[in-house]
Amino acid sequence: MNYGVILGSIQKSLIYHIIASIAGWFSRQWKQSPVIHWFLHQPDGQARSGNSLFYRLFRGVQGLLFKLFHLLRLDKVTTHSMFRKPVIWSGLAVLLAPVLPTMAVLALVLVAFCSLVLTFGCNREQELVYFPVNKFVYCFAFVYVFAAFTSVTPGASLPISAMFCAFALFFIALTNSVGSYKQLKTLSALLVLMGVAVALYGFYQYFAPNQWHGAWLDSDYFGAGFRVYSTLGNPNVLGEYFLLVIPLCVGFLFSAKTWVQRIFWAGCFGIMMLCMVMTFSRGCWLGICLAAAIFMVMYDRRFLLVGVLAIIAAPFVLPDSIMQRLMSIGDMTDTSTSYRVYIWQGTVAMLKDYWFCGVGPGQAAFNVLYPAYSLGTISAPHAHNLLLQTMADTGVCGVALLVITVFSGFRTLCAAVSRETNKEHRMFQTAGIAAIAGFAIQSMFDYTFYNYRVMLLFWGFLGIYLLFTKLREEDAA
Repeated sequence: MNYGVILGSIQKSLIYHIIASIAGWFSRQWKQSPVIHWFLHQPDGQARSGNSLFYRLFRGVQGLLFKLFHLLRLDKVTTHSMFRKPVIWSGLAVLLAPVLPTMAVLALVLVAFCSLVLTFGCNREQELVYFPVNKFVYCFAFVYVFAAFTSVTPGASLPISAMFCAFALFFIALTNSVGSYKQLKTLSALLVLMGVAVALYGFYQYFAPNQWHGAWLDSDYFGAGFRVYSTLGNPNVLGEYFLLVIPLCVGFLFSAKTWVQRIFWAGCFGIMMLCMVMTFSRGCWLGICLAAAIFMVMYDRRFLLVGVLAIIAAPFVLPDSIMQRLMSIGDMTDTSTSYRVYIWQGTVAMLKDYWFCGVGPGQAAFNVLYPAYSLGTISAPHAHNLLLQTMADTGVCGVALLVITVFSGFRTLCAAVSRETNKEHRMFQTAGIAAIAGFAIQSMFDYTFYNYRVMLLFWGFLGIYLLFTKLREEDAA
């Protein structure tokens, strides 16, 4: 069969020209839209940030630290010390987050902060790395700390707020620790390799299920099954981790310069995708599908047709277990679906009374008031939705800041892609857009910050993807 002749016949057909004309018209309207022009032309704001109150405060504190460290001769004593290399500590925190206990990860984060303070204090000329999203991250962290004092259980909420604050501000620490494109690429490659290691451990679980405690699955609806969770303790959490790291792997795959590199990154991609399937997490499946669609269409708009054909072919090529799991989305006879819907309804009822300040961060605060609003005997540790839970934690200000923060990061990446001429940078920036979109989809069905390590990974990967808009390839020279 001559596919070239078939493709040529399709392109010469009247229907193809009609569809192409309609698509071209929409494309022109899109590009000429004032809203799109505003969205894709985000001002850098670096110069304006230099005149801000926060920047002047930072420079004042840095000056005091410089004098103190010079007086103590810390600048001389630590010249070649690894404690003056925050990239090591920040890199270890985000790299080992999937495999270390939460408190060990927090310890690495705190060491990274200390290393960064030491670096800024010993080098008065070092500047803060600025992104438009920075100010929203600061505000989000502050609101979480403030929410502990308005909580219905202040004592229980304060440690949770401190954790949220530290992990959100890790975004600032990481973006100020990675100082060159070479460091960024190295850390990114290590993160993908860690993702592969986590996936391989998931395979080990899958093929030896009797040694592990199986994750919950609606056995009446789907039959017996084992959902892998690897090192993260929950299949949904494992899927959320892959939503962040798989697009990074795709960035390496599409920017590879040799066939050996392409085969290697394709293998890494295949291993993690297979493990993602084994999680049986429907929200994560939807998230990775959206991420793939965004990446491929931004790479080449002709993949839109491939996507349509893939959707049509899916029922005929996917295993019945996967199709049954996908088709159960929205089916209230599935206890997982009905459980979430009832929790959302109860949480919304609670937030009608506590919309301004919320009830306070943490499971303890949530469970003080939620039972009074729950439907029947439905109990829950959280709202199973990131936006609802953030509003329950901090009120309307916190959820608004979270949305604005994600939107600002998303806008920075889209604006960078629209003007990027370097293919490699463009691939990683596009991967960042895909990762944020995929993670956002899963966040509509689950509280993706419930696992603190995944919360840290979100802020860490956001920083890594944004650094691909600032650090240039020539820095590696």
